[in-house]
Amino acid sequence: MQNSELNLNPILAKAELCSREFFYFVQTFWETIIPEKPVYNWHIEYLCIELQQLVEKVKRREVKDYDLIINISPGTTKSTIATVMLPVWAWTIDPSIRNLTASYSQALSTDLAMKSRDIIKSDLFKEMFPHLVIKSDQDNKSHYKNTSGGERYATSVTGTVTGFHAHLIIVDDPINPKSATSEADRLTANRFMNTTLSTRKISKSVTPTILIMQRLHENDCTGNWLNKENKKVKHICLPGEISKDVKPPELTQFYEDGLMDPVRLTREDLKTLRVDLGSYGYAGQIMQIPSPEDGGIWKKWILPISDSALNILKPKLTSFGSDWDLAYTQKETNSASAYVTAGLHESKMYIDDIGFDWLEFPQLISYMRTKPSPHYIEGKASGKSAKQTLTNQGIPAIEVAVEGGDKIARATMATPYAESGMIYCRASVLEKLYNDSKQGILLFPNTGDDLQDALVQSVNRLLGGPKVFTF
Repeated sequence: MQNSELNLNPILAKAELCSREFFYFVQTFWETIIPEKPVYNWHIEYLCIELQQLVEKVKRREVKDYDLIINISPGTTKSTIATVMLPVWAWTIDPSIRNLTASYSQALSTDLAMKSRDIIKSDLFKEMFPHLVIKSDQDNKSHYKNTSGGERYATSVTGTVTGFHAHLIIVDDPINPKSATSEADRLTANRFMNTTLSTRKISKSVTPTILIMQRLHENDCTGNWLNKENKKVKHICLPGEISKDVKPPELTQFYEDGLMDPVRLTREDLKTLRVDLGSYGYAGQIMQIPSPEDGGIWKKWILPISDSALNILKPKLTSFGSDWDLAYTQKETNSASAYVTAGLHESKMYIDDIGFDWLEFPQLISYMRTKPSPHYIEGKASGKSAKQTLTNQGIPAIEVAVEGGDKIARATMATPYAESGMIYCRASVLEKLYNDSKQGILLFPNTGDDLQDALVQSVNRLLGGPKVFTF
């Protein structure tokens, strides 16, 4: 467009500025869908710039550099920017772009798509972009097309996307925070991200996926992506309060008095949210970590004992052995086989070693044979066959019947022993026990629980928890 045209027509000039700068577009159309007075905290412009860079590469059909993760608190305008405004703005620079958007529910996804459509049908948008018109015969709430070949398809992680392929994919809150503890819901969301979306791209090398969510579990969609080897991801993490988890770390300079958004998330707001959400909800939805930093059900109650001191004490330990929680699989997305080797001295429990791995049955038996016996094995199907195999090989193995409710209930019954100073752990393995990204007990129940289960079994066996033995 010529500068002379822009000078003569202020509407055309504003439209040109909107197309050139996504943040300006957001400011221009804010009041079209949001009645409240806008507050443009620094993070809004920052995210707009990041998102604009991705879409401009799509316009040029260039090979993408990465997929994008944005972890940010609720109520910070994330959905308005990324899922409502961005697909519309993308059409202003390339009306042929096909957008696929998804959320944990079809109702939420449809609502966001309708807000985008409200912008397109507004008088202001029609005046500024008269060439961008939704086709009258393809104007549905969750699937509409423009007259230049562009489309918007809104679905959910449990929905279908048959026959649609996208230039740009946006996944906004793939898991409902209320069901974040549901392994089935997490698996459904991860399967959607891994399998469904991979087949819905016009070009795997060009189509970027934008994932926007709060952290809800170690194995949520963010964790699923971050744990994938060789996956190119840019990770933007904006906790409500300043912390070591801010990513990129240089963004800490924009936090005001330690707050990411001192207007939307004031000190008083955060104090109320701590109470309303609880420690786990606050950690995930506000601080963007799967579990409270100081632990949740388990805290740093287990005491360290130096390796040299434990080596001297080890011959005096009684009831020494390895407690196991078993699973026969090589897939790290499934449960691991985990063990805790420990013994008792003067009514105190001493943990000598811990570990876990993902192994099929023959390799697992070989792995178990390298650990001290007797082996105490939970009496489920996998445990029964392992116990029988070890016994046939002349290795002491004892089947354990676990009582006391579900995993959380059993953990709650075991933690008082640690809290009262009755459990020590070899210093060189304590950090792994606490904070391993896949099995650390401080992350329980928002991470793999196999090591935690083995620990609880060991505590109960040695310190007198629920009855656990069947012979």
